[in-house]
Amino acid sequence: MRGGYAHRRMLQFLKGLPARLGLANADIWTVALIFVATLVGSLAIVTFLIVRMPADYFVRGRTPPGPTWKHVAAMLLKNLAGVVLVLVGVVLSLPGIPGQGVLTILVGLMLTDIPGVRALERWIVRRAAVKRALDAIRRRFGKAPLEVL
Repeated sequence: MRGGYAHRRMLQFLKGLPARLGLANADIWTVALIFVATLVGSLAIVTFLIVRMPADYFVRGRTPPGPTWKHVAAMLLKNLAGVVLVLVGVVLSLPGIPGQGVLTILVGLMLTDIPGVRALERWIVRRAAVKRALDAIRRRFGKAPLEVL
């Protein structure tokens, strides 16, 4: 049974994760502190980026500025940050890891300039649960709900 094998592999991975992260001999308070820090950190970053996003982000197109060295450096840093956030979002989506996995992936995708990523962003935001979560965060900080085509 293939599903059973995948389940066992995931459990083995999760059991070995503390050793891979150098936490094999850590006490419960260290693990709890890391748990809380990753939860608070991911929520703070995602919330900041969602609140700063223009309400019409998913409606309007992107207009890139001319290619200067500052623009190229900013694009590289922005894309690198996007890839890092997507990877962090994937990790946060694993069972037992605290944080907003799907929202972190979405914010990471929004930072990248990969062809076709706009359509994927819109597809994710059109999901009712994701849209509700994004609008709730924005409403809490007095921002207008996101417009989605």
